[in-house]
Amino acid sequence: MGKFKDLDIQQHNVDPAKSRRGKNARNRGNSFEREIAAKLNGRRIGWAGGPTDVSTGVYDVQCKVGGSYPERIDRWLRGVPFRYEKLRAVVLGDSPGAGTKRRALIVFDFEEFVDFFGDTETPE
Repeated sequence: MGKFKDLDIQQHNVDPAKSRRGKNARNRGNSFEREIAAKLNGRRIGWAGGPTDVSTGVYDVQCKVGGSYPERIDRWLRGVPFRYEKLRAVVLGDSPGAGTKRRALIVFDFEEFVDFFGDTETPE
């Protein structure tokens, strides 16, 4: 199958609709990275092609935006009562079995996180 794909590229048989979808997705991702960088007072470095999209004095961030949003996780997070002095979070872990270390992720609401921590840059 790779041979035919290469042949299509060589013969410039590129579907314009597919090309447009890719361009739209790239633009959506770039825009999202700029938005996150601005809210975290960070620098957008995603254009460099590495695993880090936004860097601040405190965080290195990988940004993902797209059609699938984790509604179930969002519902769990919204189920935690909001209090001004605390940040709501959901911790997700796996159950790997005996002899294997458990992995875990923590999820915050981004706007609450930004409001809570404010400026994330470290003083020079």
